[in-house]
Amino acid sequence: MTAGCVPLCSHLRKSLLLPHSIRSFSALKVASKRSTRAAPPFLELPSSTSKASTTSGPAPAAAVTPSSSGSSKRANKTEKKVKKVPAPDNTEAQLKQIETMMNMANTSNLFPTMDMWGSKLLTLDVEIPRDAPLRMLFSNPVAYWHAIQCNFSNWLKNTYSMYTIAKARAFPGVNWDRDLRFSHLFLPRTWRQLGNVSSASSNSWLAPMRRIAMDNYLAIGRAIADKDVATLKVLTMADHAVKVNKIIRSRQPGHVWQWRVTIFRSLATSPGATVVSIRSGEVYIAKEPPKRGNRLVIHALVKLETTQELKVFTKQGQEVNPGSEEHVVEYLVFEKIGWYDNTWQVRDQIYKYDGGGVL
Repeated sequence: MTAGCVPLCSHLRKSLLLPHSIRSFSALKVASKRSTRAAPPFLELPSSTSKASTTSGPAPAAAVTPSSSGSSKRANKTEKKVKKVPAPDNTEAQLKQIETMMNMANTSNLFPTMDMWGSKLLTLDVEIPRDAPLRMLFSNPVAYWHAIQCNFSNWLKNTYSMYTIAKARAFPGVNWDRDLRFSHLFLPRTWRQLGNVSSASSNSWLAPMRRIAMDNYLAIGRAIADKDVATLKVLTMADHAVKVNKIIRSRQPGHVWQWRVTIFRSLATSPGATVVSIRSGEVYIAKEPPKRGNRLVIHALVKLETTQELKVFTKQGQEVNPGSEEHVVEYLVFEKIGWYDNTWQVRDQIYKYDGGGVL
């Protein structure tokens, strides 16, 4: 026997003569934990270390035990967690969007027959003012102050949008003698215009728009009763166009509708139409201004109060539904695209909630 075999034989003899308690599962588990801490299973040992272990003796038994396999699985999971790629930053996506918009602005003059800015838009954040009577301060003070904050935020947005529209001279039917300057903001008459969108005065900058809104509202009602799809295409858009088309398709084919509206106030002022919220945004961002109009898209939420009556007849003149006069309050969103030569179109309807349902 060579001298090199003596350590190996003695090592085997010692391992076989070990007591049963030392070779138990708990002992092996402790040994495997120690080996795992010393050299994790997912790390490869250098070649010199593997050679040394071959000469000194057999590999430790802990490498093939269930505890060592479980620890290796846990180590692999830890490694996967460490190697998990972090979520990408939104800054790069935003910069790409800005770069795309700038390229559109630079190349818009190359396509004069295509409107690159007339894409579909979501309804801006117009909102119905909250009711905040003084008695609510004592019955529900939290709801009262929340309503005050919402109304104040709506007023600030209304005022800024009115200033933006005035700067662009985008109010319909208003003759501007001179541009609106920053110094004009210190005049009380300017604030009476900017800060009071719900004014019923005929001198308000929104008075012509209110008359247009009511005229278009009456034309839409008559078009629904007469099944005038061509008029509805001109006066409605987006969700409201889908809504009125569903009303027409759901009608009985042999029925005739007769619809009329009673207006309490004179047509010379605001015939039941009140602007409660208005928003504007500069969407046309090309370097050159549009050939007509302005760069703005305006959304105005208009409250329409009317008394309506609807009667339904057959083609032979027999009355199916006698109908009765009803007081109707509707909140419609009117849109005006500044560089289009079209009228104010109804794009959406907003409903008022009292906490328990729709009013």
